[in-house]
Amino acid sequence: MRCDLFLIIFLQLLLLWRVRVSSQRIQPRIVGGTATTQSTVGGYVVNLRYDGTFYCGGSLVTRMYVVTAAHCVSDYQASRMTVQGGVSKLSQTGVIRRVARTYVPGSYSSSRLNMDVAVIRLQSSMSGSNIATIPLCSVQWKPGDYMRVSGWGTTQSSSSQPSNQLRTVQIQLIRKTVCQRAYQYQDTLYASTFCARSSGKDSCSGDSGGGVIYRNQLCGIVSWGLGCANANYPGVYTSIHRARSFIVRAMNK
Repeated sequence: MRCDLFLIIFLQLLLLWRVRVSSQRIQPRIVGGTATTQSTVGGYVVNLRYDGTFYCGGSLVTRMYVVTAAHCVSDYQASRMTVQGGVSKLSQTGVIRRVARTYVPGSYSSSRLNMDVAVIRLQSSMSGSNIATIPLCSVQWKPGDYMRVSGWGTTQSSSSQPSNQLRTVQIQLIRKTVCQRAYQYQDTLYASTFCARSSGKDSCSGDSGGGVIYRNQLCGIVSWGLGCANANYPGVYTSIHRARSFIVRAMNK
């Protein structure tokens, strides 16, 4: 799932009235991508489920830990969450593990989505067919480079139904200043984020928490954006470079 900026503002208003809003309403998906499989993308892609229902993506970084977005776990009870791996279709069984605990940075803001990163510790090791881990980012990128996002999110901005088939898309990195001008909210674009867009292609609802891959490393996390595949509003992603120290600390606890 990827958060929509309008919904973020709406959420802030609701919080003032102490109304709790489920993050399932503010998720993103793959638009303009192609169907793929776990064996093709590398087997690290997992999906999060709450009471058995799919709602977010994630990346398996060790057999016991998943990296996802903070807004995918902050309003959820770990005891009701499960992680599914090894599937290319949501309808498949795959390997399912219960969640032991979730970790969210103290600097995370649900209204601003600063440091939108979380670590999930599984109750038992995840292994099996079409399951593999992906390393945290140690490479540098620049505007113009392409990264890959994979997930089961909706394939149209107007849709609320996830894709049963895993899909993937290439997105192009843009300068932060271009992204700031597009949104006209410089304070929403923290140092922990980067932006990307490609014509007619984007992550969308249901893709939130999924990995952004560059040179076969986990370099970003799907976070938020205004609509999906909107040429005027790039997607905003959490940078693993900025979040790496938190992730490592969480896994060492």
